[in-house]
Amino acid sequence: MHTHSAIDAHGQTSPQHDTRTVFTLAAVNLVTLGALTAPVVALLPLRFDDLLPADQRAGALALSLTLGGLSALIANPLFGALSDRTRGRLGKRRPWMLGGALAGLASIIALVTSPNVPLLIISWVCAQVAFNATLAATAALLADSLTDERRASASGVFTAAAFLGMLPPLALSALFPSHIALVSLIMPLAAVIVVMLSLRLRDLPATTQQSLPTPRPRLSRDSRMKFLHTAPGATSTFLAVWLQRLAMQIALSLTTAFTLYLVIDRMTGNAVTATPVAMIATLIGGAGVVIGSVCGGALASRYRHYLPFLAVGSLGLAIGAGTRAMAETPLLLWIATAIGGLAVGVYLAVNLALAMRVIPADHAGRSLGVLTVAETLPQVCGPMLAALLLRVGSGDPVSGATDNYVALYAAAAVTALLSLLTLPAIRKASLSAGPGESEEGGVLASQRP
Repeated sequence: MHTHSAIDAHGQTSPQHDTRTVFTLAAVNLVTLGALTAPVVALLPLRFDDLLPADQRAGALALSLTLGGLSALIANPLFGALSDRTRGRLGKRRPWMLGGALAGLASIIALVTSPNVPLLIISWVCAQVAFNATLAATAALLADSLTDERRASASGVFTAAAFLGMLPPLALSALFPSHIALVSLIMPLAAVIVVMLSLRLRDLPATTQQSLPTPRPRLSRDSRMKFLHTAPGATSTFLAVWLQRLAMQIALSLTTAFTLYLVIDRMTGNAVTATPVAMIATLIGGAGVVIGSVCGGALASRYRHYLPFLAVGSLGLAIGAGTRAMAETPLLLWIATAIGGLAVGVYLAVNLALAMRVIPADHAGRSLGVLTVAETLPQVCGPMLAALLLRVGSGDPVSGATDNYVALYAAAAVTALLSLLTLPAIRKASLSAGPGESEEGGVLASQRP
């Protein structure tokens, strides 16, 4: 069945085993998020175009994306909590990873073949629910598998994979615009294959002193009540981590909103020449996130003090948003995007590692699912808030355009700076215990030999 040769005499897993685990789970994260990208970018708009008149397709698409986003908002913490309580031969997390991937593939097939709009929308909601089950269990398995000194670097790789997962479907959609249905099935199929390959991973905590899993007793009523009172959402530290992530995600959503319109109004005057400028900005920002998350996570794991990295992330995003607010040339826009992307990458990696440090050991799935809500909620509400901010005042002070981009990006910068208010509440948790010292309240507690 499973080999335990990677565990040493003190219950620690080897660095090679941890590295294999991190990259395998990052690959699951990559293909699962990639599976949701092609439908949003191309498949759903094309299917609605096939099934509806031109004056109805935009409304139907907006409804579909909104319902899908709300479904993801509910599904991630729900399936994370279910995975915390799952018992079986495959462990806690892997049944949900595999079941979600298989159900997600079936949902995308239904999306491709749905003969009417109601079934199309239902298929998309099912795809969001299914793939979020995989995402929730995968993040929880990552939390289960790592010692504290490896969390930040692992979180950096895991975060980078999420952004890289968007590239294959985007590239394939651009290369094969006449075969979007087939392109949309590639990443879901890859998700099933990669998840099946990941089934060999153990989902035991890396610092456990047991080499074999032991069944946990069913929670008594008193135990359940105790959990309710000590749940991470009710603790000040986790709440601060959650609010910090919410503020930064709102700032990121506002910063990246309406970039194409910014380029049209301030730089080019038309959509044709503005599109490549905006696309380059998007690529630079994505590359910045990947580089920032990997490098920032590695440095945070080395120095084991997260607070400076979180501060750099907040300040960097604020500087990037402020620079964008005054950008009148493509070069300045690209510089602003690079600064913001690097900052967001550093922040996301360390924020996830900090969350793993403070959540209770038996409720990693539920807790990380709740953390995901802080990431998903701004994606649902951000565009509407950005549209309202564009209408503040009497227009853009820089270009004279109707839309006030200074107000929009200034609000993003202020929101990023507001996330700094959470730092005092997480200062103690951001200081790592030394090797071999216990961490109270975290997912893992390192054991002295």
